[in-house]
Amino acid sequence: MTRGAERQTYEIRVRGDLTEALVAALNPLGLQLEDTPDGAILVGTFRDQAELHGALEAMQDLGIQLLEMRQRAGWT
Repeated sequence: MTRGAERQTYEIRVRGDLTEALVAALNPLGLQLEDTPDGAILVGTFRDQAELHGALEAMQDLGIQLLEMRQRAGWT
């Protein structure tokens, strides 16, 4: 990471419902759950790609299936 780089916020859409235990396991990763009519979206702000990839790997380890990921414009 370069000095002064901006943190980036990402939306991560996942398959299925997340249990309370899964949501609690995601909190230390800085991921917050947003329930939408189209399903669950996890939102997290990361300082660099390594931190983002670490969160994605942790989600995979928890058995969470990703459907879509995109950067959230205008959020830091």
